[in-house]
Amino acid sequence: MCRGDVSPTLRSAAEELIAEEVLASAVCSAATASTNNDALEELGRITAEALPRLHVTDRQTAGRGRQGNRWQSDTDSLTFSLIVPFEVRSPAGGVVSLAVGVAVAEAVEFVYAPCRLVLKWPNDICMNAASRTGSPAQLHKLGGILIESSASIENRLVVGIGLNLNRSPEIADTASTPPASLADLLGRTVDRRETLVSVVNRVVESLAALDAEMTDVIKQYRSRCVLQGKHLSLKQADRTISGHCGGIADDGALELVVDGVTQRFRSGQVQQIRPRMVSSE
Repeated sequence: MCRGDVSPTLRSAAEELIAEEVLASAVCSAATASTNNDALEELGRITAEALPRLHVTDRQTAGRGRQGNRWQSDTDSLTFSLIVPFEVRSPAGGVVSLAVGVAVAEAVEFVYAPCRLVLKWPNDICMNAASRTGSPAQLHKLGGILIESSASIENRLVVGIGLNLNRSPEIADTASTPPASLADLLGRTVDRRETLVSVVNRVVESLAALDAEMTDVIKQYRSRCVLQGKHLSLKQADRTISGHCGGIADDGALELVVDGVTQRFRSGQVQQIRPRMVSSE
């Protein structure tokens, strides 16, 4: 199903994914407020035979990120949501965002090797690299993940993914991780169609096998986690917690050692803190 003057790039990618039976259906739009909203609105009425289902747009005008952040995109980016069959309350439900992050990293690396993507808990897709402007190598945010579900529908999940492909976005609040595009860091143009096909393939495959492969997913995430061993601040709605990151727990929670006590957190906005400098005098 196509809405508006959809680019041939997105149309052909969706057609290929359906032909290869990765997807059962797709909705392509020239513009929409939020692909996650579009997916959530039809979550209860879409048939099982139509899943997995893709919502993809050329231009997103009011996308939602975690912690109330906004995510806008155009044809230099890739913004889409998947409706997948998934038991939300299963043991693997708590590691879905981590599994999607690993899948996206693997898919991008497959298409654009050699490169290495890393992950910032809980939902940021990043890369350690210098941009083409000549800045020193540092951590850059390439995209993010937003997982949503409905309290009344326990066997379906909406997986939203946004990636900066050929142009860095202008974002006022970048926390400690400045945004960049994949093209900026690779030094070459990124193919939107090829990226969409590769990422959707890997994400759908990963989530279908997550119950059986949860332990391996956690292991893979830990190998890409940029927070391990760092001093962090974790911002939540009404407080900020500072501590030393002990890593990712087996259930996907972030472990912080705060005043000598290990605490686990399921949500929050993470920022790195520079270690306090100690005078030698």
